[in-house]
Amino acid sequence: MLSPHRLDRQPRLTRAGMLIVISSIITAGPAGAFAATGRFTAAAVAAVITGMVALPGAVTLVRLARHHQHRWRTDFERLRASLAAAADRENSLRRELAAALTDPLTGLPTRAVVERALATAAEHRAPVAVAVADADGLHQVNDDGGHAAGDRYLTAIADRLSAAAAAVRADAVVARAGGDEFVIVAPHTDPAVLADAIRAAFTAPAADEPAPRASVGVAASNGSDPRYALAQADAAMYIAKRAGNQTLVYEPDRDGIPQADGTRAQVRRRDLKPGRDIVLIDSSVPRVRILCSGADAAAIVNALRTAQERWAAIAGPAPTGSGAAGAADQTIDVTPTAAGIDRIRVVAQAEMARYATLADAIADALDMPGGES
Repeated sequence: MLSPHRLDRQPRLTRAGMLIVISSIITAGPAGAFAATGRFTAAAVAAVITGMVALPGAVTLVRLARHHQHRWRTDFERLRASLAAAADRENSLRRELAAALTDPLTGLPTRAVVERALATAAEHRAPVAVAVADADGLHQVNDDGGHAAGDRYLTAIADRLSAAAAAVRADAVVARAGGDEFVIVAPHTDPAVLADAIRAAFTAPAADEPAPRASVGVAASNGSDPRYALAQADAAMYIAKRAGNQTLVYEPDRDGIPQADGTRAQVRRRDLKPGRDIVLIDSSVPRVRILCSGADAAAIVNALRTAQERWAAIAGPAPTGSGAAGAADQTIDVTPTAAGIDRIRVVAQAEMARYATLADAIADALDMPGGES
């Protein structure tokens, strides 16, 4: 059976068939000429010879045309299949790349996207504001509700940071740098504006408990190396973490000056000039930072001295000598635990009339509702 798909197997003219064709041409040519003219002419004989010579070439040309047509069709189908496979591979690689650059939990970009944004800003010398945020209380959330609760907590923080970034710049990049740390890169943005947007985002009511909290540091490159701005924001975030759930714009005296490679400074200029502010520090609770003037500091010292005198009048003199081991029972616990903050609130409200302005500042620093003056 002849196959229409294999041109190399097309029917060939056999020797007998070729003889029949040639005989037909030889017979038909002179016969037609004789019928027309009544005699054989040289033209008729030439026509017969020409037909006999041209016929094999025509057959060969037809066979070659069919062969090349089949070959071209096969090559075209192979090329089309190769292009389709390449397109599928490209789409697969794009999906894999997008997955590699996306945090599966929060849906935010990964740190690689932040590095690319910083590199672009450095290349064009474009000023950017950079914020570094670290989740507060994640360990406790994991302890209380398990890692599923911790995942929801991180997602809530990512949503707050995304809302803050969108409020200042549509092209701001928000990424999860890893673990409980996030980064915002906002081109042509004042760091104070970004800090205000972050504070506003985290003060919005929370649908679930606990409300998301984060310590945030913000810095600006002003057209210089944006990676150094990242180091400055990290230094400010570290101080915000120590103070407890704050958003701070980078200050070199307070936060230290990072080294050229971004390493955080171990000694801050503020440590060499004490008295600039007062920091209440206790390792078991978040630190509370109170900025105050010299007059307010004197008022605080006076209040503490008054409290000490009142306690001494009630408790009597502290034991001395070998009996001093029991002195721990004769001291005031000023650690700002939950119960301690309640006691501080009572004292602050009682002294409000005398120290109205200062009490309001202390109440704000301790996250307490202020009383009426």
